[in-house]
Amino acid sequence: MLLRCITWILLFVSLNAFPAAFTEAEFEEIRAEIRSASSQSPLEAISTTEYFLFKFDKQLSTRQKIRLLYGKAWFQIQTDDMHSAISTLSQCKKMSIEVSDPTILYSYYSLTAGALTRMGLYERALENYLESYKLAALMDTELFLRQTENNIGNVYLKLNRFEDAQSYFQRFYQDAKQRGLLQQMAVGLNNLGEAHFGLGEYQTALTFHKQSLNIREQNEFTYHSSWSHHNLGKTYIALGELELAKQHLGHAITIRKNSNAIADSIGPTIDLLRIKLLQKDYHGTDTQLNHIIQLSDEHTRLKEKSDAYQLLVEYYQKINNLQRALDTSVLLMQSKIQFLKGQADIGVAFHAAQLNLAIKERDIAKLTQENALHKINSQAAKEQLIIMLIAMFIIGLLTWFFVRRIKAKNIALTDTLNNLKSTQKQLLEAEKMSAMTTLVSGMAHQLNTPLGLVVTSASCLEEKLKEIRKLLSNQTLSATQLKIFLEEASEMLALTANNSGRAADMIARFKLIAANLDTSEASHFDILSLLTQRCTLISQSIEQDIDFSITGDSVSIYSHPETLIKVIAQLINNSCAHGFVQQSSKHIDIEVKSDGNYVLITYQDNGVGISEDTQKHMFDPFYTSQLGEGNLGLGLNIAYNSVVHVLNGEISYEHQENGAKFILKVPKKPSDIDITPNLNWEI
Repeated sequence: MLLRCITWILLFVSLNAFPAAFTEAEFEEIRAEIRSASSQSPLEAISTTEYFLFKFDKQLSTRQKIRLLYGKAWFQIQTDDMHSAISTLSQCKKMSIEVSDPTILYSYYSLTAGALTRMGLYERALENYLESYKLAALMDTELFLRQTENNIGNVYLKLNRFEDAQSYFQRFYQDAKQRGLLQQMAVGLNNLGEAHFGLGEYQTALTFHKQSLNIREQNEFTYHSSWSHHNLGKTYIALGELELAKQHLGHAITIRKNSNAIADSIGPTIDLLRIKLLQKDYHGTDTQLNHIIQLSDEHTRLKEKSDAYQLLVEYYQKINNLQRALDTSVLLMQSKIQFLKGQADIGVAFHAAQLNLAIKERDIAKLTQENALHKINSQAAKEQLIIMLIAMFIIGLLTWFFVRRIKAKNIALTDTLNNLKSTQKQLLEAEKMSAMTTLVSGMAHQLNTPLGLVVTSASCLEEKLKEIRKLLSNQTLSATQLKIFLEEASEMLALTANNSGRAADMIARFKLIAANLDTSEASHFDILSLLTQRCTLISQSIEQDIDFSITGDSVSIYSHPETLIKVIAQLINNSCAHGFVQQSSKHIDIEVKSDGNYVLITYQDNGVGISEDTQKHMFDPFYTSQLGEGNLGLGLNIAYNSVVHVLNGEISYEHQENGAKFILKVPKKPSDIDITPNLNWEI
C-alpha cells in the first residue's frame, strides 16, 4: 500500500514538472487564435504571440516555437518595425540548428528577404531569395520553387527590371494554373499586370488586372481584391480614364478600411488625391494630404509620407502658393532623408545580426570539435587504463608504481591543456572585440562628416526660412531678399544632396570589406610583359613624374591578370599618396623572379618608407595615416585580400631604412591556384 502511494505521488509530480508537449492539432488552435488577433491589428498579433510563447514555453517544441516566431517577424515587418523583425529572425536562425527541416531555413531566408525588400535593400533581398531558392530545390516540391521565383520577380519589379520580372511571374502563374490554385493564380495575374504596367503596356496590364479581380471576387478573396482595384485605378490613370480610376481606388480604400488595414489604405488614397489635382479639384486637398501625412507617421510608412509631401508641393504650386510649396519642399527633403537613414540603420542592423550569427555558429562548431576530441581522449584513456591494469597484474608491483606516476602526469597535462584552451578562448574573444571596435569606429568616423554637414545645412535652411517668414509676415520681404534666399536655399539643398551622396558612396565603399571581389577571368600571360605594358599606362595616368624600372625573369603563369594589375596599381597609389611627399626624384623598382612553382614580385620605391608602428596595422581595414584627409584606409586591406583570396598567394612587407618594399608570392600553374577563389574577405 505504501509503495502504491509513493508511485502515485511520483507520477503526479512528474506530470506537473514535465507537462506534455503540444500535438500538431493543439498547436494549430494556438495559431488560429493568433490569426484572429491579426485581424484586429498586427500589433495585437505580436502581443498574442509573445503571450503564448511565454505561457507554453515548456510544451512547445523547438520547431513550433520557430514557426510562432516567424509569424511574429512577419507581423513586425507589416508594422515596419524592421529592427525587431531582424532580431526575431536572427533568434530563429540560431534555434534552427536544433531542427533538421529545410522548410525552417527556407522561411528564414524568405522572411529576411521580405524585410529587406520593404526597406528598399534589394541587392541583399536577392541574396536571401537565392538561398531560399537553393533550399526549395531540395524540398521535392515545385510549389516552393515557384513561390520563391514569384518573390524574386517582385524584387525585379522594384528594380524596374520589368522583363525579367515578367518571366518569373509567368512561370509562377502557369504552375498555379496547372495545380488549380486559385489564390496563387490571382496573385500571378496581378503581378503580370504590374510588370506590363512598368513596360508602358497599359492595355495588356488592364486585361491581367481584370482577370485577377474576377478570380478574387468569384472566390471571395475580398481583402486581396483590394490590390486588384488599386492596380486598376493606377492603370486607368495612365490611360486617362479618371472616373473609372476613382471608382476602383474607392473600392480599394473601402475594402482595406473594412479589414482594419488602415496603413494599406494610404497608397490608394494618395492616388485618389492625385486624380483630384489632375481634375483641378483643389477643395480640401491640403487638409486631406496633411491627414495622410499624419497617418503615415502613425504607421511608419515613410515612402507614402514622401509621396504625400510631393503631392502637397504640386498642390501648392498649382494654386500659386509658392511660400507653402517651398516650406513643404523642405519637409519633403527631411522625409526622404529620414527614409534613407532608416535604410542605412536596417542595413547595419542586418549585417550586425549576420556577424553575430556567424560568430556564434563558429563557437558552436568549435565546441562540437572540442567535445569530439574529449570523447576520443576519454576513450583512449580508458583503453590505456585497461592495458595498464593487465600489465600491472603481469609485471607486478613495479609496473603498478610506474602506472601511478603516468596517471599523475596525465592529470597534470590535462590541467595544463585546459588552462591553455581557456587562455586561447579569451584571446580569441579579445581579438573579435578589437576587430569589431575598429570596424564600427572607422565607419562612424567616416560617416560623421557628411551626415554632420547634412544636419548643419538643414539647420541653416530652417533659420533662413524663419527669417523669410518673419519678413513675409511683416510685409517687408523684397524681391532681392527672396532671390538671395532662394539662391542660398539652392546651395544648402545642393550641399545636403552632395553630402548624402557622399555618405551613400562611403557605405558602398564599406561594402567592399565583405563584398565579392570583381575578379577577372584566369588566363595564361607573361607577367614581366604585362607589368611593363600596364605600368606604362599607369604612369601616363598619374599626375606625378615617376621613373619606373621593371626588370627580372620572363615568366608565364596562369592566374588573374587584372587582379594582379589592380594590386600593383594600389601599391603605386600608396607610394604617390604617402611615400613621395618630400622627394623631388621619384623612382619605383619592380622585379620579377621565378622561384620554383611560384613567381616573386618585388615592389620598392624610394619614398619616405613606413614606420614600424604603421607596419603592424598597414593591412587592417580603416587604418591610414591620413584618415582626416579623405582616405578610408581600405587600399592595402583590399590588396591583401586580392592577393590571398583571388591569386592564392602571399603579400608581405620588408622593412627598409629608405623607401617601402613589398614582396608578392604568386603560384604559376593551374594546380597551384584555385580557379574559383574563395571570395570571403578577411576583416
